[in-house]
Amino acid sequence: MTKKNVGKKVKTRCPGVYRNPSNGKYYVKFCYTETDVFTGYKEYRQKWYSGFTSFVDAKNKLALLKSGEGILAKYNNEFSLSDAYELWIEKAKADKHSSASFNNTRCQYNMICNFWNPHIPIMSIRESHYYELINQCREYGYSEDTIHNINSCLRKLIKIAYQNRYIKENPLDYWDTPRINPGAKREIITPEEFRLMDQCMADSSFVRCGVDSYLLYRFMLNILYYTGMRIGEALALNYNDFIECKTRGRGARTCYRVSVTKSYKSNYEEIGSTKNFKIREIPIPKNVFYLYKEIFNQHLYDGGSADDRIFEFCHSAYSYILISTCKKVGIPSHSCHDFRHTYISNLIRNGVPISVVEAVSGDVQETIFKHYSHMFKGDENMVLEVLEGME
Repeated sequence: MTKKNVGKKVKTRCPGVYRNPSNGKYYVKFCYTETDVFTGYKEYRQKWYSGFTSFVDAKNKLALLKSGEGILAKYNNEFSLSDAYELWIEKAKADKHSSASFNNTRCQYNMICNFWNPHIPIMSIRESHYYELINQCREYGYSEDTIHNINSCLRKLIKIAYQNRYIKENPLDYWDTPRINPGAKREIITPEEFRLMDQCMADSSFVRCGVDSYLLYRFMLNILYYTGMRIGEALALNYNDFIECKTRGRGARTCYRVSVTKSYKSNYEEIGSTKNFKIREIPIPKNVFYLYKEIFNQHLYDGGSADDRIFEFCHSAYSYILISTCKKVGIPSHSCHDFRHTYISNLIRNGVPISVVEAVSGDVQETIFKHYSHMFKGDENMVLEVLEGME
């Protein structure tokens, strides 16, 4: 008694077309590559099509898929996000865009590349990836204004690729735009709120591999509050970025600074340049430096080096700790970027010249006036005092 090959598909003379001897039907196996949007690695996929009653119909279907008219064939298009950015650069040069337009687009493109591989083919980006990008930007601590600009940049690059026929379909026609609230006011962290968070972390402890993680969490809290660094800049700090020196001239005294030269780049765990490619030194109070010395001495005792990075956790891990601490002490949740807003706002409120604010924050004056102009609106008394002194 012979055994039937029920459901078994056998090859035909056409690669990719199979026949089921039990029912006489033909099947098509279409192979294609799909690129992971986060890593840029190619993954090999296959999809089966069934129900063909003749060999000719199955062969024609396979030819249609390979010609580029099939649903899955579009993923073979290799035109990437970086290609679209280069195309935009050429078009912007021809249209004589301003230097601000070039700088802003470059910054926004680099922010996207913090989360996505720049060589990802545009047609491999799905709507779910798009939404995840927006969520990751929020988790990272970007403001709604920044997320709005990132979203506009991404859509601009996809649009120019489609208009120049480098991609066959415009995915923007099928994607919904996520709700983004540009102009949303950032929360200011009051001194009392900072004191509560600082004390909570000082009283907490979690020792792992001989290192108290909460000592590092507290150190990060103080860095963000007293320097206004972006979270990526703080995560990239090495031990040798902290400086102890003497001021010059009469009344010289010891001062402490931290040097900001690089930034931690999100998912890729790479170190790159700062947002505006600016290198700066920020003065820090002695209590922050003493906390640094305590951590540094323990690091050297454990056999570490001054060239090592201080923080091994990522931005999402610290955001979780920050939110948990806010809940413990009974205050509204704060993001890492709220510390930067608080720092710059405090400097402006206390009469620090805008040129100095620009130097320590790494932002240009135009950005400072745009995002912190509300800090000037309540200072009518200072204006009146100057005017009354002129009488």
